[in-house]
Amino acid sequence: MSFYDDKSSYIRVRALVSGRVQHVGFRYWACEHAERLGLTGTVENLDDGRVEVVIQGPPECVNEMKSKLRQGPSMAIVKQVIFYRERVDNEETNFGAMY
Repeated sequence: MSFYDDKSSYIRVRALVSGRVQHVGFRYWACEHAERLGLTGTVENLDDGRVEVVIQGPPECVNEMKSKLRQGPSMAIVKQVIFYRERVDNEETNFGAMY
């Protein structure tokens, strides 16, 4: 069993990203980066113009994704990211965009 197979060390974070973050490829970008880092979770546009991203995995991978979320894709202008710690979902197996 590798470190990445042991979910006991995983953390889960919900991020609310505001600024110019919709209609700039944010969901696709988030999926690409999360999958590269081996994270599970979701990304979704919210009705109020923000993007909600839920990420779960090893702490160092989650922290790297948090840094990426503060920057966003090249067309985005990220003004604020608020992070909330959540309980790990042991049943979650992939990362995907919600439409």
